[in-house]
Amino acid sequence: MAKKNQVIFLELGRAESFVLEGVQIDQLLPREVCERFSAYLVRMEPFQIKKPSYHKKGEELYYVISGSGQAVLGGENYDLRAGCFFRVPPRIVHQFSTSDQPLCILNFHSPPVFPDKDTYFCK
Repeated sequence: MAKKNQVIFLELGRAESFVLEGVQIDQLLPREVCERFSAYLVRMEPFQIKKPSYHKKGEELYYVISGSGQAVLGGENYDLRAGCFFRVPPRIVHQFSTSDQPLCILNFHSPPVFPDKDTYFCK
């Protein structure tokens, strides 16, 4: 078990991985060390949609590592491509989709957000 005050070094393929609402997610930090933020690698396949969701407390930062797609952030449409960076404040509904390319995004939340904590999917 990781301790809150220790260095965390994660090699490729060593993250805890799970699927949330059809989207592949790697949890980059163990939950027990996430005091101020959480970190994820989000991977979407071609022609995939991440359902609209929001966080009541969590602010999010995103950085697009590779691929392309579209984001709807607070009702506004944005094209995603490698190098894009954006912030999503708490309570803002956000949704992502891809066309013919996969999409890989680095995602940070503060305070920490987990699938069972401060994650709400819109119906």
